[in-house]
Amino acid sequence: MFRKTRTVVDSRDFLVSLCRIVDLDPLISDRPRTILFYTCFIYPFFFHAFTFYTLYYYRSTTIPFLQCISIWGAAGQCSFKTCNAYIYRKRIRELFDFITCKQEAALGDDQVNGKYLKWGKRLTVILRMLLYTLISNIILFTLYLILGVVFNDPKFVFILNIPGLDPNPTAGFPDYHIQLAFQYIALYIGVFEVIALDGLFAYLALNAASLGDSLCVSIERLSKNLADESVTHDMTTKEIKRILYLHRQYLNFITSLDAIYCKMFLLQFGTFALSGSVALYVARISDWFAIYGIIATSFFQLFFYNSIGSVIETTNQNIADEFYRCNWFMMNKSNQKLILFMLQRARTVPTLSVGHLAPLNLETGMSIYKTLYSYSLLLKDAFN
Repeated sequence: MFRKTRTVVDSRDFLVSLCRIVDLDPLISDRPRTILFYTCFIYPFFFHAFTFYTLYYYRSTTIPFLQCISIWGAAGQCSFKTCNAYIYRKRIRELFDFITCKQEAALGDDQVNGKYLKWGKRLTVILRMLLYTLISNIILFTLYLILGVVFNDPKFVFILNIPGLDPNPTAGFPDYHIQLAFQYIALYIGVFEVIALDGLFAYLALNAASLGDSLCVSIERLSKNLADESVTHDMTTKEIKRILYLHRQYLNFITSLDAIYCKMFLLQFGTFALSGSVALYVARISDWFAIYGIIATSFFQLFFYNSIGSVIETTNQNIADEFYRCNWFMMNKSNQKLILFMLQRARTVPTLSVGHLAPLNLETGMSIYKTLYSYSLLLKDAFN
């Protein structure tokens, strides 16, 4: 039985399929929007309004109040991601179309296409991990509800009350069922919005790494061609200018990515410290085991973002190394100056950042993990 050959289109199609679950693909393609698209923006508004009401209602009750805070922190970053993607939708479409054009242009070059294929395979694995990790939230909360039914102890998906309805899970029909339906729909929309929007970021960022790798291929070829005596200085100049153009495209792509996502990362990591630390404390003091889904998701997302940031940093370093290793000493002075200019740009290239305050990399992620754990211990001491 023949195995289907994987192409770069596979990862792109997989991303689009994830976006279509909640109809967010208009963010990456100019097509008509449906009711589901607008629901993804309107529904969170009511969720946050009801959350404030719930926090006020349980202001004197520790565990429900903290349970509500832990969910709200996770939901807040989801809403901000959606609004952020909508605000920058035109730039996101431009980057998405730019990557598509680059992938199609690389089809005639096996070496460059291999770079896109390599990162496309890794992207597919990451998207599946993201999908399975976040869907575990739906599974855990559903299991939490099923156990409540089995033991005749009705439960809500999480702590969120609708004004005018009885907040007691034993209230019966229709108060209990209306609130349960609202919470479950909110859980579904929130989970798949995060999957789609995080997947979109991963697609853009890893294809930025593909751009960087294809640039390295061009530099390697230039260096090899310099050893050929038939290659003139004019031919070398033409190739260097092409590489200069590719390098500028790469730098502009990274700058655009940072402009779109830097503020989102700042808010996201802030909510990680809030919801993650509160969730760790709530998991210790209550029997609400579904909260472990929120904890696992928070830790995975933090690692996910910072790992991709480290990939971009490594790609930047690889480009600088390739410029340094090329046979620049075999060029004339004008071409050497161009290589030196690109080398300097490569060493000072902008990278992805957390609100322009810290680089997006694993080192920043470890400091946030430490902060999250410290806040959890602080909460424990405070309430004890």
